[in-house]
Amino acid sequence: MPKKHQPIFSKPSSTYVHPSLESSRASPTTPSTPRTVNDRINQLRREQAPRRSLERWNEITDVVTKRTVPPGLRHILNIPEVDPPLPKPGLRRAGLSRTRPPPSGPAAPISWLHQSRHVPSQIRELNERPALLGQSGYIPVKFSLLATLGDGSKRLPPKRSLVHHTLKILATNWEWLVEYEQYYLATLPIPLKEALLSYISAYGPDDCLSLKSFRLLLLDGNELDGGTGSDELEQLDLSGLLNEKFTLTDLTKHITRPRSISLAEALDSLDVSEAKGKKKATAEVVESWEDEVDISTPSMSKPLGISSFPYITRLSLANPGPWASWAQLLSLSTHLKTLTHLSLAYWPTPSSTPNATAASMVSKHTRPVSLGGTSLYSALDNDWHEAANILRRLSNNTYCLKWLDLEGCTWHQALTWGVPPMSQWLKNERPDEHSTPSTSSYPFLGPNLDNPQSHDSDDWVEHHAAPGPDWNGSWRQVEYINVSQGWVPHDVPAIRGMPAGLIACELLGYLRGLQESGDLPENKSRPLGDHYLRLWMEREKEARKVESMVRALRSSAKGVYCKFDHGWSPPIVVSGPAE
Repeated sequence: MPKKHQPIFSKPSSTYVHPSLESSRASPTTPSTPRTVNDRINQLRREQAPRRSLERWNEITDVVTKRTVPPGLRHILNIPEVDPPLPKPGLRRAGLSRTRPPPSGPAAPISWLHQSRHVPSQIRELNERPALLGQSGYIPVKFSLLATLGDGSKRLPPKRSLVHHTLKILATNWEWLVEYEQYYLATLPIPLKEALLSYISAYGPDDCLSLKSFRLLLLDGNELDGGTGSDELEQLDLSGLLNEKFTLTDLTKHITRPRSISLAEALDSLDVSEAKGKKKATAEVVESWEDEVDISTPSMSKPLGISSFPYITRLSLANPGPWASWAQLLSLSTHLKTLTHLSLAYWPTPSSTPNATAASMVSKHTRPVSLGGTSLYSALDNDWHEAANILRRLSNNTYCLKWLDLEGCTWHQALTWGVPPMSQWLKNERPDEHSTPSTSSYPFLGPNLDNPQSHDSDDWVEHHAAPGPDWNGSWRQVEYINVSQGWVPHDVPAIRGMPAGLIACELLGYLRGLQESGDLPENKSRPLGDHYLRLWMEREKEARKVESMVRALRSSAKGVYCKFDHGWSPPIVVSGPAE
């Protein structure tokens, strides 16, 4: 058997060199040493460097060997000026616009932004507004008073919780979420929906809520698989969320939109028996109209209009801005009969024609007449007829109200306008339990309903009733009213310079108590002046008059005690026994 041939691939090293390369290549007399990293880097630099040309060599030589010439001699010899060397990158010089490099080192502390003019608007608002201590920690005042009220504070998560930071991020990026996560927002639980609306009003962008996004958040199971709807919603916080894309009219349309529910289901939902939910009424379809039809379970071809918030008890419409409309509010209140808490903070004076406040009708036969029900001088003339009438209509629609927020409002006198002074009607006989203190300023004619025998006769009597809300009638359950002005003066020297009075003395005692406890804020801003302080005192007196009038009306009818919150309270001095 022949032997297999195994080829040899290794070639012997040859020392032959071409004659043309003998001058550039030295004979390997000594073994070559391994090259270091620096040698390799230098070799790469030499290979990547451009080749030297005669023009480049002469230019470099001319620049290096050129000598400076005095300015006078340069002007005589007509030698052109040499451009100055460019500055090093990162240096700022006059006449040169160069961007600064990114700063090195740690970031500037956040406290530097407190007094800076470049501070973001959100941080500026947090600096200007103090913090309110609640049950769940420090809650910014940016949240509405209704959201932080009593058990309502439990609806807001603690500040250091993960839910708080998550809801804050959701509110900040609300417009992005509505666009890309619209099929998941409606699946949130009802408590998170209520808290999310409060966070949107506090941290959301301006004019971020629209009717479309509001409906996407409140889709039910029939419209979206897994949607929780709004049937169990109890609180609706829309503080500062009214805008051009979401008005009170849009909210009314959403509440009164028809829902696909049969009459049998509606009657079954109203059933309070024990068998509720066990039996479902079904309507049989017959082939001919001549056949007998069981009419015990009628059906409806048209959808039955049911409120989208059947169990809502709390509504906040604070800070509406230019989108406040009393006409729309009256239309909305007819569908919210279960309201117990209502916030109308910073709402304007009640008027059906707010745009006609400064307009008047001019005629050659009579003097100019105001076009609207309220004119510019209504407050000076103590004419609150239209405002009191609107509040009366609102009170008739919200007869379950127990809590009312009127912070920052300047029309507190309309709450009791038309009621005679206490000194006038308290001297008379005590009114009956079915009657209220009346006035003769705005009488109206009607039949004598108190005497049934006079129905068939032509006798007419003159009834008297206050044009404002009835505190012993529709609003007899109101237990709390917030009439604070939204701010309290802290300028002690200016308060001491005011004329002596009960309110000024109580305010000084209140500020002294804050100073002793260390809660008195430092007044670093410019003093407001005597005009604003005097205006604050006058409005405080008006609020106290309304408070005394309402309490007198309640006490005359043995009604519920109503607490008035002025935003501050005088210190309670407890005197010890005399020695």
